[in-house]
Amino acid sequence: MTEVIEGKPLCVEGRELVPLVRVTSRARRRAFVGSDRLAGRGWGFVAMRPIAILERSEAGECRIPIQDKTAQVLCGLLLAALVIPLLLALAVYLARRPPAHLPPQDRGG
Repeated sequence: MTEVIEGKPLCVEGRELVPLVRVTSRARRRAFVGSDRLAGRGWGFVAMRPIAILERSEAGECRIPIQDKTAQVLCGLLLAALVIPLLLALAVYLARRPPAHLPPQDRGG
């Protein structure tokens, strides 16, 4: 389940600042009942991510988005970690491949 929750408002110089947080949660519970035993297990997951700040004043309401620069950098690093080895493997393959423009007797084999 995902929902957006407003945090505790802060009053700053005649304006009200309200943080907005996206909360993603999931829970699972399971129980087993037998003639000799009772067993149960469960797990839960909650992730909270700030997404914006609402600025409320006499002039109106303004939403200021929060960009997650760390996630952007990590995605860039992941992309580089996937692409660079592929490019290097292609370069090694092309370097080891015999030239196609030479006749068969001049290839050395």
